[in-house]
Amino acid sequence: MIIQVQHILNLPVILENGKRAGKVRDIWFDEFWTMTAIVLDARVWFRKAAKVVSWDDVISCEHDALLIRNDAIITTVDKKQLLRTFHSGVVSIKDMPVYTKEGQYLGEVADVYFKKSKGTQVIGYELTDGFLADLMQGRRRLFLPEGPDEVTLGEDAIMVPVSFERVLEKDHTWKVTGEDG
Repeated sequence: MIIQVQHILNLPVILENGKRAGKVRDIWFDEFWTMTAIVLDARVWFRKAAKVVSWDDVISCEHDALLIRNDAIITTVDKKQLLRTFHSGVVSIKDMPVYTKEGQYLGEVADVYFKKSKGTQVIGYELTDGFLADLMQGRRRLFLPEGPDEVTLGEDAIMVPVSFERVLEKDHTWKVTGEDG
């Protein structure tokens, strides 16, 4: 099952006893861009802190909610520790430009894909060229056929081998077709 980060954002996080722990506000990645934890929208007295749940403590991640065991696994961390996140960290992957190693611009990251069965390593990106291009041409998906070892995830850009340009897939769900329904 392929999971998109955008589909996880704003999902409720529910404890096994049925109590709500908050909503998913962001996704925290480690230095290898492997999903480490979810960042909750729960309020913290000090605004310089965030509540997080390790991805290993997530029991179930479905379309309607994330399930965790209990509130003892929710930890509070300094926001400065959230170096790499999907959209709110010091380095965020959303809107990061993607280039081939020869300098060809492929688009900006709009979403990230990973497989639940293969851990939390990023397996692909959804790329955009902007709102109008999304409407007219659709977004493109870039799955990593050679694995993440061939990808350089920098602070300002993602660099992929030239061969990756050939494996871009069109996502026509965003395209305006001019037809009803």
